[in-house]
Amino acid sequence: PKQYKVYNYGNPLFRWHDSQSATLIPTVDGQEHDAEVIWSTQVKSTKDLAPAVAESMRIRLQRHEKIKPTRGKSHHDQIKATLGNFTQEELNEIDPDWKVFIIDGTDLGIGIWPYWYMENELAPLIGWKRINYAARTTITERNMGAWILAMINKEEPNLPFDGYLGSPMNFTQYLGKAFRSMHRLSLFVREDIVHAIQGYMKDNHPSAYGSANNGNEMDTNYQLSAAIAHLPRPMDVRTFWNATVCNHQCQFRNYIAELVHSIPDRHDGITTNTDVIGFIHGKGRQNVHPDYLKGMMTTKIIVLAQRDGYEDQLRFYEALLSGAMVLADPQIYWPHGIIDEENIVVYNSWIELELKILYYLNNEEERMIIGQRGREVALKHHRSWQQAEHLYLNDLTYKNDYGIFNKPW
Repeated sequence: PKQYKVYNYGNPLFRWHDSQSATLIPTVDGQEHDAEVIWSTQVKSTKDLAPAVAESMRIRLQRHEKIKPTRGKSHHDQIKATLGNFTQEELNEIDPDWKVFIIDGTDLGIGIWPYWYMENELAPLIGWKRINYAARTTITERNMGAWILAMINKEEPNLPFDGYLGSPMNFTQYLGKAFRSMHRLSLFVREDIVHAIQGYMKDNHPSAYGSANNGNEMDTNYQLSAAIAHLPRPMDVRTFWNATVCNHQCQFRNYIAELVHSIPDRHDGITTNTDVIGFIHGKGRQNVHPDYLKGMMTTKIIVLAQRDGYEDQLRFYEALLSGAMVLADPQIYWPHGIIDEENIVVYNSWIELELKILYYLNNEEERMIIGQRGREVALKHHRSWQQAEHLYLNDLTYKNDYGIFNKPW
């Protein structure tokens, strides 16, 4: 496949040291000004980006003999004055395959500042057609804490979530001024979890591991999916969280944990566990605790609940990798390939959560097939470099990842 150079300005979001992409190749020093190159930076580094892109545009204009060569670097104010002599159309035409991606991976977004900055500081320097924005925050007004209050006040345990999930944000006012395309950014699979599960299978289920191992790590992990989904799993249901560790935008998440904890009181023979296992918070995102890994690999159904005000969580991808059946609350934008009752199961109310737990505990093969497919879709589409390819190469096959605001280049 054709290869594209990627220049990471500042701290990259995608973890290139784990990348197995045959398409995206990190640049070496001096390549960042090549004609076809993808620049990428996290939104928090954007305020420092203007001098760097201005210098790159100056070099490109000299290469195209649009301005006279100068010795060494020019002062940023001098470059701005020079670039101010060019129209947006003229700037857009210089190395049109030079793309710049501003990526906001924060949970709640950082407001309207990035849009102002891209329109007023970056576009005048390099042209808006090469600027592309990607953010996790593409919905507004999600309020699952309000669902709890409404359900209690109405005494309606089957109250659906629909009216509390929020609605898509509208970015169209910025298209053609601040940037060319707007993308919905999903989180992605943690590679340390992939490797830890591979090691768990090798140590604890060597026969299954040996049957799947063909010498290619990616193929081996994928081929392990059936065996992992069909492992003996003595625990029926886990959440891996409770109110002792979650106090920020956690009303809904904690309420669901309480409901799961109480299921054995109503149904004999079902085992549930809401204990927090392993590392928590930042340490848990950077390290795989063996007890957490074992807990996932020995549980039939993992129940997830997102925070009150925003979508997506790393636990979603961790749970998929485990081969357990994932039972999750709804999202406005699902990651690519996620399909209810095919590779996950979605619950839309408290009563539906409990009924689906009972159903899938009594329908073992159906549950295990969903768990297998969930692991497969995570490995096939949601590793860090795969999502980088979808985003940077504008692959419209994956437009559902990013919402309705993605326009072809």
